[in-house]
Amino acid sequence: MKSVIKNYADLVKFRLSSTVVATSAFGYILALKYTYGELWTDNFNWTLFLGVLFGGMLIVFASNGLNQIIEKDNDGKMDRTANRPIVEERISVKDARIFCWVTGFLGLAILVACHASFLAVLLGAISLVVYVFIYTPMKQVSALAVMVGAIPGALPPLIGYSAVIPRLEELGIILFLIQFFWQFPHFWAIAWLLHDDYQKAGYWLLPSLGGRDKKSAYQIMIYTVILIMVSMMPMIYALASIKVLVVILPMGLYFLYKAYRLFKSLEINDARKLLYASFLYTPVVFLSYILF
Repeated sequence: MKSVIKNYADLVKFRLSSTVVATSAFGYILALKYTYGELWTDNFNWTLFLGVLFGGMLIVFASNGLNQIIEKDNDGKMDRTANRPIVEERISVKDARIFCWVTGFLGLAILVACHASFLAVLLGAISLVVYVFIYTPMKQVSALAVMVGAIPGALPPLIGYSAVIPRLEELGIILFLIQFFWQFPHFWAIAWLLHDDYQKAGYWLLPSLGGRDKKSAYQIMIYTVILIMVSMMPMIYALASIKVLVVILPMGLYFLYKAYRLFKSLEINDARKLLYASFLYTPVVFLSYILF
């Protein structure tokens, strides 16, 4: 039983899925705070909150699993993915497909059952469709796949927000944009580290045709600057206190410094440091919106 659980945890990328879905919790809480102010804790709905988390997580599980089914041949060519359960035939394609579709529909059903808004359910379905049927096949065709893949990756905080406020509003869109632009320096740092491995499967995921060059590093810096600017938008719309600058500005400058270091050196070690900085950025920024 332990090996079966481990195999399916590997199939759905359990730890990665958990961190992605955690951003929906920030979206949910920020929607409550924006609506009820200091009384947001009195209006906390645990049924809806847990439904958003678990429903969203099952949708991400399905997306990751279906991605592995489609990419099984290419996964076998790369060192970092050669030990995935479908490649090693620890899970059959048939069983994986059944499991993923069941978890995907179950995730949407949980969102409906916990009375999430129609918009939240729709966004959950869109994230699954875009990730599996557009982003995944596009990866072998164009580096623009990174931009397409950033859409479903940015939807969890908006889904959490929309579960409370059933319409598109400035703050919900800003949360989406923060998560969207964050993914470029984050994912390109990964692509920098794994560029040679990706090449084995025909993936070209860095923004420049030169690969690990100044042009790629420059674009990473540009998107980091855009991310910092977007992160300050809640203050422009009076959706967050000016106090958040105490957190966001140092965090943003630290993130930008790591991007600049990569631009100067083009070294893999600096790409790794940039990746570590990216792990800190969104949790710190979202928490600052909640606390201030």
